[in-house]
Amino acid sequence: MKKRKLILLEEGHCLRDQALDYCAKGRWNVASSLSATSLATVMQMVASGYGATLVPEVAADAELRDERVKLLRFVEPQPGRSIGLAWRRTSPRKADFLALGQMVKNALNAPAWPQCIRHERTARRMEI
Repeated sequence: MKKRKLILLEEGHCLRDQALDYCAKGRWNVASSLSATSLATVMQMVASGYGATLVPEVAADAELRDERVKLLRFVEPQPGRSIGLAWRRTSPRKADFLALGQMVKNALNAPAWPQCIRHERTARRMEI
């Protein structure tokens, strides 16, 4: 995998920054990376043989439409992502934001949810 070009979203996308943080640990040659404006475009580049990419597990089923793309899971420890919720200190909707945050926490821990949603923080690597 280290010899493949890494295809990422363009600068400004948080998934790109998170992927680069993970790849900077010696796993990829980031200097030979390519970029695109959307995950769908990235997946088409992978399917066409231009390289490999990282894709969040929650998007894997939607983006894995091309049989030329092979899905591989990272070995342990798998990379993860953190999400946050922020609002202005003076917002009158503080209670709504706190309730939304609690709903997200509850949803991610609910056993009735599909596996791919409960473990959204797990990333997958796509390659041809």
